[in-house]
Amino acid sequence: MSSKNEDDIYRKLQIYLDSLPVDYPETESGVEIRILKHLFTPQEAEIALNLKIIPQEPKAMFRPFKKKGWTLEQFSEALLTMAKKGSINWIRRRDGTNYYSIAFLIAGFYDYQIDRLTKELADDFFQYLDEGFMSAMLENGILQMRTIPIEKSISVEYNVSNYDEIKAIIEDIDKTLYLSPCICRQSKEVQGKACDHPIETCISIGVNPRIFLEQGREITKEEALEVLKMSQDKGMVISPSNAQKPFMICSCCRCSCFVLDNLKKYANPAQYINSNYFVEIDRESCSGCAECITSCHMDANKINDEGISEVDLGYCIGCGVCIPACPENARKLTKKPTETVPPGNFTELYQAIAKRKVVLQEKRKIDKDYGRVKRIK
Repeated sequence: MSSKNEDDIYRKLQIYLDSLPVDYPETESGVEIRILKHLFTPQEAEIALNLKIIPQEPKAMFRPFKKKGWTLEQFSEALLTMAKKGSINWIRRRDGTNYYSIAFLIAGFYDYQIDRLTKELADDFFQYLDEGFMSAMLENGILQMRTIPIEKSISVEYNVSNYDEIKAIIEDIDKTLYLSPCICRQSKEVQGKACDHPIETCISIGVNPRIFLEQGREITKEEALEVLKMSQDKGMVISPSNAQKPFMICSCCRCSCFVLDNLKKYANPAQYINSNYFVEIDRESCSGCAECITSCHMDANKINDEGISEVDLGYCIGCGVCIPACPENARKLTKKPTETVPPGNFTELYQAIAKRKVVLQEKRKIDKDYGRVKRIK
């Protein structure tokens, strides 16, 4: 295949990925194409163009490749090779049948690079966050993750919804749990910027692709709660996927989490996080010790001219990490007047993202027609 044809196939894959619920926008530098070249050969990119969001058996996708002279065995082997290197979604049914589907960038083929990540891919990924991906994701307004309060931050006066309480979330799970390393911390590690937070903290639930089995290990509910307690004790943000029945639970930190770190580059980043709480301060009790500044992952706190802590609600994401860090018990989480109910499950989440994307595309078309295209700064 000529160089021009190779570039064409990668551009077609970029356009196809960008049509899915999670954006994959084009940039001026072309870094999005470099990312694809890390993970797909030209032939694999062509195969990926024929995958759907709904998992399918190889024989359901085989017709275009049969016309090219492939055998079903060759096609099945090519899909399995792609799956094992984490470029597509892979599910193995109990009867041993493999099913494959197209993967998004996030909660997808970048996450699947656990334990095989290179510095070059990590560098390109973070460049892509800056140049296009992050603004596209935020423009949609429906993120794939949310924050819930850590247990030590919640007062008994509140009726906490089950989807905002980590113990209730875990107890309600009726699927297999897997524990795997954090791709964000591994990314920083290969870049020579490793933080001191634990790496093995990401919990995937039930329906996640088989690739997580290759990267992690099965755990019990009790073990999951132990991991989450450890994360909270170390001052990390508990971030399940943005659904009442999450498919992932992350333990995030400002040092490595690409979402938290990049959110702070935008004005009033709290608007992009689904959270039902915010911090209030008892000014009479606050000693101005600044422990809240040290513990906050979003730089939401400062000490004012009076020597009292202040919280910027444009940056507070309601995680509650600063509550137990306050030696004077001068901080508390307050429930927002209007509760935001997350989508029911991952299918409803991506349907909501897709519907919002259609609305935005129509708006952009109208704005372009009137010469008033706007972008998130």
